[in-house]
Amino acid sequence: MDSKSLCTGILTGLIIGGFSALLSAPASGTDVRSSVRNYDWRSLNRRAADKGRNTMKDWQFAASEGFEAVDGLTQEMKRTYSRYKEEVEPEVESIQKQVKEISDAISSLNEQIRLDPK
Repeated sequence: MDSKSLCTGILTGLIIGGFSALLSAPASGTDVRSSVRNYDWRSLNRRAADKGRNTMKDWQFAASEGFEAVDGLTQEMKRTYSRYKEEVEPEVESIQKQVKEISDAISSLNEQIRLDPK
């Protein structure tokens, strides 16, 4: 592509775009400038600030709810662990003791079998 056709395309696009903007403008330039000048920007600023404050309150509420949920979960986990220590650990120790007794009995039987050939 050569630079002459590129420049021609850009120039044509600018002319067509400008012409269509002039034809489709809802108001004249004077009316638009007057509307912008007379717009209640303070009201817009107040509404934006109010929405910002409301959003901040919503985020604070969500954060506090999240912290409460995490705290509740932490407490429940502590209770579960305490219950485990009270109920399960003694049983684990008992099972380990029984496994050791069985293992010792098997070792003793193996020793007897090895020493007493028939």
